[in-house]
Amino acid sequence: MSQTITDPVRLEDTRRIPPPDPDLEPLKVNVYERMSKAAAQLMPLFPYVHAGAIVPCGNVLIGGPEQSYGHFFHWNTVSEVVVVYGSNRSLLASGQIMATQNLHGVNSFLRDEKDPEAYAVIVVTQHQGESGDQREALVARCKKCKAELIRHEYDATPPGLPGYDGARHGGSDDLVHQFATTLGSAEFADLRNTEAVRVCQACGHENVPFSRAEWGWARQVDQTRAVNAACNSLREAANATEKEGQR
Repeated sequence: MSQTITDPVRLEDTRRIPPPDPDLEPLKVNVYERMSKAAAQLMPLFPYVHAGAIVPCGNVLIGGPEQSYGHFFHWNTVSEVVVVYGSNRSLLASGQIMATQNLHGVNSFLRDEKDPEAYAVIVVTQHQGESGDQREALVARCKKCKAELIRHEYDATPPGLPGYDGARHGGSDDLVHQFATTLGSAEFADLRNTEAVRVCQACGHENVPFSRAEWGWARQVDQTRAVNAACNSLREAANATEKEGQR
C-alpha cells in the first residue's frame, strides 16, 4: 500500500551550516600563486592564527649550487600534517600526505640540495590549541657526535587564550599577528649561530653556521613588524586629521 507524501522534509531544512563568524571572513588562496611571492618558509596562507584555527603554512624548497638548508628538529604540542603540492628529485613525492610526530626532523627533503632541478612545494598545517598553553621547541645537534647543541623552547600560545603573550608577539592592536613558530624559529637561528652554541660542548667539534637565508624567518618577522607599524602610523595620522577637523 502506497502513501502519498504531501509535505516532504527538505534536506536544507535539517542540515544547515551556520553562517560564518563576521570577524573571520571565509577566504581562499591558490597555494602556487601565494608561495611564488612568499618571504619565508612556513608562511601562513591565511591571516587566521587564533586559538582553534587550522593554520596551513606554505614552503618552497629549491635546490641550487649555493643552497644549504641544514638540519634541525621541531617539537610541537599540537599536531601537524604535511601535504606535498608538487616535487622533483625530492624525498617527498607529489601528492604525498603524512602526519608528523610531535618531535620530528626538518630539512629541505631534497635528494641533493645542490641540484638546481630539485624542488618541493609543501604545506604544513597545524591545529592551534583551544585551551591551555601551547609550546614549541627547535633543537640542533652536533654533526659529528649528535649531542644536543641547543634546545630553544618558546611559548606558542595563540591569540584568544589566557596564556597568549601579546608583548612578545606584538602589540594588542596589531592588524597582523606575528606567527609564533616563525618568531621562535628566527630566535633559534640567531642562537644556533653564536660561537658558544656552534662549538659542541661534548666533543669540541665546530659546527658550520646555520643558513638563515633559505628559511627567511627573520625577514618575515621584520616584515610583519613593519606592516603593523605602518598600519598604526596611518591610524594615528587619521586620528590627528579627524581631531584637527573638529577644532
